Amino acid sequence: MSGSSPISVAAAALTTLVLVAHEAHAQVLYDYEPPGPEVVLDTRQARVVPKNGPPFVVYGGVFVFRNVHIKPGVTVRGVGPNPMIWIVTGSFVVDGRLSVDGKDGESVNTLNSAQFPSLGGDAGPTGGNGGRGSPRTNTRSIIGEQGYGPLQIPATGGFGGLLSCVFGDTRASGGGGGAFATRGDPYYAVASRQSAGFGGAAGLKTPNSPPGLMLFRDKRKDNDFWGVGVNVFTRQLVIGELPMPVGGQGGGGGGDNPQSCSNANFVSDHKGGGGGGGGGVVIVYSFGSVSVGAGGRITADGGNGGGGEWAGSNRFGGGGGGGSGGMVVVMARKTIDIQVHGETYAKQDYDFALSADGGIGLRSSFGGAAFLEKYPAPAAVPATSGGFGGMGIVQLVTPPGTNSDKTNTLLDDNVRLFRGTTQLSGAEKIRYLAWRGFQNAQGVFVDDSGRATNIGANEGDIRPAPVLLPLLQ
Repeated sequence: MSGSSPISVAAAALTTLVLVAHEAHAQVLYDYEPPGPEVVLDTRQARVVPKNGPPFVVYGGVFVFRNVHIKPGVTVRGVGPNPMIWIVTGSFVVDGRLSVDGKDGESVNTLNSAQFPSLGGDAGPTGGNGGRGSPRTNTRSIIGEQGYGPLQIPATGGFGGLLSCVFGDTRASGGGGGAFATRGDPYYAVASRQSAGFGGAAGLKTPNSPPGLMLFRDKRKDNDFWGVGVNVFTRQLVIGELPMPVGGQGGGGGGDNPQSCSNANFVSDHKGGGGGGGGGVVIVYSFGSVSVGAGGRITADGGNGGGGEWAGSNRFGGGGGGGSGGMVVVMARKTIDIQVHGETYAKQDYDFALSADGGIGLRSSFGGAAFLEKYPAPAAVPATSGGFGGMGIVQLVTPPGTNSDKTNTLLDDNVRLFRGTTQLSGAEKIRYLAWRGFQNAQGVFVDDSGRATNIGANEGDIRPAPVLLPLLQ
């Protein structure tokens, strides 16, 4: 793609997907109901067993069926180097879980083992692996390994934590979080250096390790997506800055802490944890409808960074940084139907229907308060943990409507939210969907009528807040 403009690359990628979808629509296809409890599908090649036909092998990560149903209690997990792409001519129903999450980095539960790296977490499809803690095997590790970027590009994710050999610093610094649409989580309930993506500092003098660089580099905030959008208020096309769908960055590995800086026996150094893997890419394209049930989830979350020595507590070794979220793209020629999961993020409900969330830096309970889950937020994020992974992207693509649901945008009429049998509309749908809108001339995010959306941290049942794009028939 050398020499191609982002516009031409985005247009080519979308055109290819649509052509494949139309080709699939002309075929006689099988239905797929994966058995439980977990089915792992590699996007290099994967053997699948359809509901109404013989087994066959899928190459390249493009899974084409008539209907797909992921039943309750079933997880379908995508791995491998290519995006996971589903194309169905009928319906795609998720009552279980469809996941391209990154995996957690390795926590340190051993002593005197600095010659054996703490492994970074594997990424989801097209994402970047987490960096290793204590990466050198035959000499002292001065810095944890930097996380990998999308497509496994080395040294483009969160930065590694630093060795602590400064008087007064009692521990190594944590790894920085991977980045994507954001560095860290700008809307996390507890603001800290870690939630901003920086690894925990070694002490007074050794600095925090920074997160990776965001994939979006221009000054606009309303084109942080892949594809082509429409600003209905200004009647303008908005070309997404991302030239192709890619996964998230891995977090950096935590730094080591030597028992004695003058001692050449590096094997006894306190080891840093591995960084979390970046979330991958999952694309669902349906000629009919896509449905996510009350217990269903589609996720491209980043993995968590592992805790450093001792016993994963980051007491001496630095914790690994979290991997960033990846991409969830759902496209339907009819409707996208989502059963809301309880309340919203703004109301402290963290059971999301769709997510491309960033991971955290873990801390075990050894010698202090544990930090093992991102939600609910603790009173204070441990200062010893690795940095948070950044947020990824969720894109919902359907035919535009007529604002029949009274949400002041044409772009969400065919994204239908339900609470039981009740379809949400108006203010209720607005707060659960939490669409940010497009920017006006003053840089304020507005809806189709020019009214400010004012979402801020008030996200809904999708994390991060989704991008709405039109699917032209």
